[in-house]
Amino acid sequence: MVALLAVTGGASAESDHDRARRLRDAGDILPLETIIERARSERPGRILELELKEKKERILYEVEMVDEQGLVWELYFDARSGELLKSKQDD
Repeated sequence: MVALLAVTGGASAESDHDRARRLRDAGDILPLETIIERARSERPGRILELELKEKKERILYEVEMVDEQGLVWELYFDARSGELLKSKQDD
């Protein structure tokens, strides 16, 4: 499995990877492994891309997956609680 983690948000000198690690270590977001497990339990399939985003002062994990029928899905999880906020089929 190959997953890409990109962090999007404000510009800063801190790398995206370092920022994600800092947030995880501080307990501000759940570990990536936890989100991957939750995504696969919601929608079995292969992860294509995974991003950490900030929207309206909320940190989200966006997981793009392809299911067993070949359909592509986007799942949005609250990065702090792991709650699935939205699931939609990608065009």
